[in-house]
Amino acid sequence: MTRFLPLLVILVSAPLYGADQRPVLALVIDDLGYSLSQGKAALNLEGDHTFAIIPGTTYGQKLAALAKTKSKEIILHLPLQASNIWAAAESNTLTESMSEDQISLNTVAMLSEFPDIKGINNHMGSHLTEISHFMRTIMESIKAYRSQLYFLDSRTSARSVAYIEALNSGLDSIKRDVFLDNDHTNLESIRLQFRLWLKKSRNTGSALAIGHPHANTIKVLEENLPLVQKEFKFMRVSQLILETKQSEEPEGSKQYLSQFK
Repeated sequence: MTRFLPLLVILVSAPLYGADQRPVLALVIDDLGYSLSQGKAALNLEGDHTFAIIPGTTYGQKLAALAKTKSKEIILHLPLQASNIWAAAESNTLTESMSEDQISLNTVAMLSEFPDIKGINNHMGSHLTEISHFMRTIMESIKAYRSQLYFLDSRTSARSVAYIEALNSGLDSIKRDVFLDNDHTNLESIRLQFRLWLKKSRNTGSALAIGHPHANTIKVLEENLPLVQKEFKFMRVSQLILETKQSEEPEGSKQYLSQFK
């Protein structure tokens, strides 16, 4: 029996010392559904990323099916009212003029378009995400529809309450760290934001960036993602949330064990 003990120790210890300690890069590509070619280019990016599809779009279903064949994570890009009244809005955008019942019914209708989604993030929404009772209705509707879904707060407003309302409703939630392409016509601006994404990940252990399938954004990502994969690991949003929760579990375990002392 004794001679097998060293092997047993090695097997138990291997996962601990073999853990990947590279900082994490989580990337979400928003606004998929209007262009098939842009959507395909995004889905072909190197790495394990997450793709947000706008409901009711021409190619949304086709891109969702393609993502499934590639084992890519998709989320619903939920259209919400923006502060800028002149901003282009989807016909299915949730607005403050709707009743709570309308908000709930429309939210569920859009969720049901894509059975394979793992979560939701807001499309625009700089106005509606600031209003607690609207966000509470949305989060409660998501929770009732499928409690395992997460909500990514895209932070289109610094005053967004979406993250807090998601947590209060019992949903997993996470916030965006970096926008890659606020100025998608400027390649150097996108490269600068890409470097900021890397810096935040190095400093905190993980960082979540949102980009869009613009030609310049795809160009920067195609050029740079392969160059950074040795230093960083790419991770879909659901996995980042899971690993973050697991990293917080030891403290909870201590509290549980203390009951038996």
